[in-house]
Amino acid sequence: MKHFDAGDYQEAYDEFRRSLALKKTKAAMAQAASCLRQLGRYDEALDQYEEVLREYPNLPARFGADVATAMAELSRLVGTLEMAGDAPPGGSLFVDDRLRGKLPLSEPLRVAVGTHRIRVDKDGFEPITAVVDVLAGQKSVAELRASVRKGRLSVSERHNWVLTVELDGKEVGVTPWEGLVEPGEHQVRLRGFVGLDALAECSAPEAGAAAARDRARMASPAQAAVVRPFEVTRVMLGAEEQDASLRIESTPSGARLTIDGKAVGLTPWEGRLPLGEHALEVSARGYVRSRQPVQLVRRKQRELSVVLEREPDLAEIRRLRNVMVGVSYGVGALGLGVFAVTGSMALAKVRDIKSRCGGTSCPESERANVDAAADLGTLATAGLMMGAAGVGGGTSLLFGLDLRRIERRGGAGPGGSQAAGEVAWTVGIGPGGFAIEGRF
Repeated sequence: MKHFDAGDYQEAYDEFRRSLALKKTKAAMAQAASCLRQLGRYDEALDQYEEVLREYPNLPARFGADVATAMAELSRLVGTLEMAGDAPPGGSLFVDDRLRGKLPLSEPLRVAVGTHRIRVDKDGFEPITAVVDVLAGQKSVAELRASVRKGRLSVSERHNWVLTVELDGKEVGVTPWEGLVEPGEHQVRLRGFVGLDALAECSAPEAGAAAARDRARMASPAQAAVVRPFEVTRVMLGAEEQDASLRIESTPSGARLTIDGKAVGLTPWEGRLPLGEHALEVSARGYVRSRQPVQLVRRKQRELSVVLEREPDLAEIRRLRNVMVGVSYGVGALGLGVFAVTGSMALAKVRDIKSRCGGTSCPESERANVDAAADLGTLATAGLMMGAAGVGGGTSLLFGLDLRRIERRGGAGPGGSQAAGEVAWTVGIGPGGFAIEGRF
C-alpha cells in the first residue's frame, strides 16, 4: 500500500501478486485490479475485477458496490479485438509486446481503448504485424497481412541417409532439409549415392566418415506434398536402390512407355529403376498394346525390344462379314426354295401313286414313279439341310462375331501376344469357303 500511495503502481502490483500467490483474499485481488487500472491496463483490470466476483460471489454490500462502480468505469475504457487475414493457427499473439494467447482466439480479445501494435509470431516464419485502433465498447478487427506468404516444407529420408532433395525438378539441398516454399502442391524426390556397407546395414553414414568407394545409386519415387500458408508440411521418403539400368526400343519408334503404371516418355527410352520386377506397357496409335514384366538385377543393364502388332482392320472385317452373311443367307434361301419345290412335287407324286395303286402294294409298272418320288424326297431333305445350314451360318456370323470386342482388344503380352481374357479374331476367304480363327 505504501507503493500504491506513492504512485509506484507497478511495484505495488508486483507485491500484490506475490501476496496473492501465498494467500488469496478479496481485498488483495481488488487492490491488484486498482493497480492495473492506474497503469492504464484497463482490460486486465476489468478481468481482475471479474475474477473477484467469481471467487467471492457474496461480497459485502459496500465492497460489492465499489467493485461494480469500478467495472462500470472500466467498461467505457475497453473494446474488443478480433484477428482477420493471415492468422496462422498456433501463432503467438502479442498486443503491444504483451503475449495475449495463441491463435485462433476462442473469443474476441478485450483490450484498452487506443492504438495498439499487433504481432503474431510462429516458429519458422516471419512475424506478421499490424496496427489497429480500438474504440470503447466496440469490436475492432486487426487485418493481418504477411510480407511473405509461404509454407514450410520439411523433407527427411526414412533411413537417415544423406541424399539430394529435388523440389519440382530442382535441387534445393540434402536431407534432412527444410525451407519456405510457395503454397500449393509440389513434387518431392530424393536421389544420390549410399555406401554399400551402410546400405546393407540400413544405417546412416557416420559423421565425418570418408566417402565410400563402393556406392549404390539411390532414389525415391516422386511424392506430392501439399503446402499450406504458415503451416509445416513434413514428408518422409524411402529411397530405393537404383543401381540397374533399362533401355527399351520399339517398332514403331516413338511409342508411349509406361512403367509400373506411370508414363515415363516415348521410345527409345533409357533410365535407372529400382531393383526387382517392373510392369512395362508400350502403346502406339493403330497398334496393339504390349504389356510385359521385366526383372532388373544389381549393376546390370537390361535391353528390351518390343515389336507391336497392327490392330485389325475392322472395316475390312466388317465388309467380309457382311459378304459372308449375304452368301450364307442366299444359300439358305436357295436350300429352302429347293426344299419347298421338291417337297411339294414329292408329295404330289406320292398322292398320285396312292390313287392309282388303291391298296398297300403297287404293280411293277409303278416302280419308276415310286423311285422318282423317293428322289424328290431326298432332294427336298437335302434342300432343307442346306437352307438350315445357310440361315444358321449367316446368323452366327451376324451376331457371333463381336467387332466391338475386337476393337477393344489390345492388352498384348510379350512380343505383342494377347493378354489373358481377351480375344483376337482373323477372318479369311478362299475358293469354296471361309474361315474364322481366334486366340483365347
